[in-house]
Amino acid sequence: MPRLNVVLFFILLTTGLEAQLYEKSFALEVAPHLGGRRISGGALVEFTELERQEELEDGIGGLGLGLLFESRADKAGFTTGLRYLDTGYELVDPGEDGPVLGFDLTDQVKAKYLSIPMELNFHQSITDKDRAFFMLGIAAHVHLNTTTERTTTFDGEDRGTETLPDDPELVYRPVNISLNTGIGYDRKLGNNWAVKIQPFFQFFLRGNLQADDRQLNRNYCSSVSL
Repeated sequence: MPRLNVVLFFILLTTGLEAQLYEKSFALEVAPHLGGRRISGGALVEFTELERQEELEDGIGGLGLGLLFESRADKAGFTTGLRYLDTGYELVDPGEDGPVLGFDLTDQVKAKYLSIPMELNFHQSITDKDRAFFMLGIAAHVHLNTTTERTTTFDGEDRGTETLPDDPELVYRPVNISLNTGIGYDRKLGNNWAVKIQPFFQFFLRGNLQADDRQLNRNYCSSVSL
């Protein structure tokens, strides 16, 4: 499972405020995050291979950008819009000679998605300007592309980094669905502006690849916290 460390900033432009009971707002979102994944294997993948791959891989940092619309009536509301998600994982293979000796490979797999969220928000006012909220929802992620950058070292000496060509055997799902949940806090800065901080967790419900009994697969996930 991933470590819960990702950062999310919302800067909101609020319009149509009516006695603090009904609000509409547009938000610019910037969300550095830590990506992770749950690894699985097809029916023809041996369990020992799955275990070894689990030991070699780890999550990497990523970035999310979004332009969102939020509507709220009293204590309940929803969020939708567009997000750009850059996530992935890292594989470090020390080879048969172990780390430092011989050839060592480090692959960074970076996946890019265009996401459409649909999230419900439940608000609780603390003061006239401060509110806490809970978020639960889903998002549809359209796969844009996935690249692998490989760094090679020999006896601890860097031999350079290259972008690997696309593997024709890897067929990525064009669309994936994630479950999103989180808690947050927002503070009004004036009649038209507010700032929101929202740690959240996101988990892809299916693997990034089309199902194949011969291949490993990964359910991406990411977490955000300030």
